[in-house]
Amino acid sequence: MALHRLAPLAAAATVALALLSPTPASSQTAEEKAAARSLAQQGAEALQNKNYAEAIDLLGRAEAIIHAPTHLLLIGRGQVGLGKLVAARESFLKIIREELPANAPAAFKRAQEDAKAELSAIEPRIGSLRIVLTGPGAADPSKVTVKLDEQGVTSALIGVHRPIDPGKHVVTATAAGRNPVTQEVSLGDGEKKEVSLEVEAPTAGAAAPDGGGQTGGADGPTPPDKPQGKSPLKYIGIAGMGLGGAGIIAGTILTVMFVNKSKEADDAFTACPKPCPTDKQAQITALDEAAASRGTGAVVGFAAGAALAGAGVALFLIGSKQDKPAGAMVMPYVAPNGAGLVGRF
Repeated sequence: MALHRLAPLAAAATVALALLSPTPASSQTAEEKAAARSLAQQGAEALQNKNYAEAIDLLGRAEAIIHAPTHLLLIGRGQVGLGKLVAARESFLKIIREELPANAPAAFKRAQEDAKAELSAIEPRIGSLRIVLTGPGAADPSKVTVKLDEQGVTSALIGVHRPIDPGKHVVTATAAGRNPVTQEVSLGDGEKKEVSLEVEAPTAGAAAPDGGGQTGGADGPTPPDKPQGKSPLKYIGIAGMGLGGAGIIAGTILTVMFVNKSKEADDAFTACPKPCPTDKQAQITALDEAAASRGTGAVVGFAAGAALAGAGVALFLIGSKQDKPAGAMVMPYVAPNGAGLVGRF
């Protein structure tokens, strides 16, 4: 990979950015440009020393200040070093899909060519995994929570093959009110496998673990009548938990939309003739931006849902142990940068 060339390449990329896109670069201060250059150099050195996680962090910070294809190239190489081939594929694809002007710096053009070569090298290594639910619980997947390596799996990805990094993985399925079913699977480079988990039928009236699959309605459990003279915190806690569940569900829906939009962008780029016409370029860019927007919304949904659910549990426990305090008032809030509860006790 010629790692000894990475540091000068990253530094040259940051300096040359002003030539590629003078308008965005002009909004950066001299201090920010110098910081981006320094971060890129540090990241390249960390990559050369095989400190892949540190390299990705430093180069990601440089990219956040000033965009450069060379930053993404080094990030992709760091992801390959960690065995995160699926993430590296996305990094390389982003470089390849970028339309560079004729007067783009040579370092940017070389990064694009390198990305094509390195994408070709890792694509045969990416595995494929299909998660299948069987047994009585499979009849109602909304009451089953599936996780891959402790990360929730959206129902849209159940029963279909998905790209996955080679190595060992753990798949867990938990039907509402039942013990989890776990299975380990190991995939070699480019290997294609299927994991089948037999789940029991959910217990009557139980909701899916972690708030997944809850549909509510008349058949669901209802809170007891509010006793007079008791703390309202536990009822506010119940409301917080409900809002948290809604946020998590919204995050799941936006994740599915993000996956679909990303695929549309990939398909549009593949189908576009070279050189790609300007109107097609604009269409691909719009699809990329739409995917990014849905990805951001998914992150906000999950974060807000987790915050509200956690606060709801805490308030419910507190409210169950104390009488109503004078003048108590709590209200939930959701903002672009987070969510929670505010009030007085």
